[in-house]
Amino acid sequence: MSGEKQPHAVLILDGAMGTELERRGFDARLPLWSAWALIEAPDLVKQIHADYIRAGAQVLTAATFRTTRHTLAKEKLAAWSGELTALAIRLAREAATSAAQQGEITVAGSIAPLEDCYHPELTPADEILVREHDYTAKILAQAGVDILLVETQNSAREAEIAARAALGTGLPVWVSLMPRNEREFFNGELLLPTARRLRDLGASAILINCCPPNIAAAAFRALRADLTDVRLGVYPNFAAVEGQPWDFSAKLTPADFAEWALPLVPETDVLGGCCGTTPEHIAALHRAISGHK
Repeated sequence: MSGEKQPHAVLILDGAMGTELERRGFDARLPLWSAWALIEAPDLVKQIHADYIRAGAQVLTAATFRTTRHTLAKEKLAAWSGELTALAIRLAREAATSAAQQGEITVAGSIAPLEDCYHPELTPADEILVREHDYTAKILAQAGVDILLVETQNSAREAEIAARAALGTGLPVWVSLMPRNEREFFNGELLLPTARRLRDLGASAILINCCPPNIAAAAFRALRADLTDVRLGVYPNFAAVEGQPWDFSAKLTPADFAEWALPLVPETDVLGGCCGTTPEHIAALHRAISGHK
């Protein structure tokens, strides 16, 4: 996939994996969350990927959000990191291959923060970040991903370290930031200077994710006003960010989600969904984008 910006060619990213597993009855318990499904229900992971492809997703995010050694070590499973990462990529690739008639599908390897996404104060020291993200990026590349998606990044420090590790593989790298509001991360660091540095490092795309739609749109537009020479994208969640991050009681219907996304289509290069979104949301998004052309 080319890293060059294509202003009006909107790529459709898939939706949630972890919360979709939960919606279908799987116990995606912490700390491994979606990684448990690779161990206990790999067929369900593959089915969710296939459902997103049928909904119109062009980019599948493999279930590697919590397959890092750092996270797996909390359940004494660090030695499984390479095997589970390879399995996650294989499941996404098999779903993409079986749906070849849907068109070319890009498989992205997810690289998440090492600690809780909503608590940047827990971010480990630089030497740990460098070691773990270098390892993760390399095993994702070896497993055969098309791009690396450094996502849900909650601090400038970890975003830049993870991006450097990903870029070291030679693969295209997208970096997605998780803001508290349209201007800053949860720790008060500013989004725009971080996005500029990531662009200058060589990121092929800068995205916003894992925040409510209104914040996601505002943060995206703030970046769009300044960054005109790199792909930009957005994939919100439906979480109540303050207090109970995984309370999805205030859901948007698929139709509401598509209505939210439609004004962004002329400005954005990548659209999709994060926690709380489903294949039905991506299908509605696909219909809206197709009708906009």
